[in-house]
Amino acid sequence: MPTRLTLALLAALLSPLAACGGDDTDFDGDIEETGEPGMMGRVQEMQSAVEKMQESAERAPAEPVNFRVLRELLPTSVAGMDQGEVEGATDGAMGFSISRVEAVYPGDGGAQIDIGVMDYGAIPSMAMMGLGWTMADIDREAGSTYERTVTFGGNRGFRSYDADARSGEFSLVVADRFHVEVTGSGVSDDDLEAAVRAVDLSGLAALRDEGRPDA
Repeated sequence: MPTRLTLALLAALLSPLAACGGDDTDFDGDIEETGEPGMMGRVQEMQSAVEKMQESAERAPAEPVNFRVLRELLPTSVAGMDQGEVEGATDGAMGFSISRVEAVYPGDGGAQIDIGVMDYGAIPSMAMMGLGWTMADIDREAGSTYERTVTFGGNRGFRSYDADARSGEFSLVVADRFHVEVTGSGVSDDDLEAAVRAVDLSGLAALRDEGRPDA
């Protein structure tokens, strides 16, 4: 499990896209679909991304929060499945450090939900470039599968689900710094959403400036 999120960091440093998060951290509301934008929408997205990159360049990098702090923000159970194995660490890659924590929630009949949280605090926001959905609006359907970008609490997200396989993903970038990734198999789409909501996202957003020298 740790390998997947560590590889995400490496991909982030090689991709041409930039992450976009929000300052509105109300996580009690609805999850909104972004839809497929027109040409003006794409221009506005690009302009917003450039502004985000400029803000990131001006913002002092932060030391990542201890993974034990991230671990406390994970739910003890989701969709009737209790928390199982939890792994966490602060790793170095290409001269940078990141904190990550991952938990497994096993269920009956092979069902399972995995929740991972990664802190990119030591790297500017552009370090999450590997998450292509942070800039491009997506709205796709094929057979029993859909993929779409969303916003939740003003933060950019991505969700996909295969109804036949009963498997999917729900990811969210919080405070231009944290990547929350929920994946599951043998579960419903609603279960994945419930897992995202079960993470203490407000507590995560409150750590936006944690470890910054000017905070």
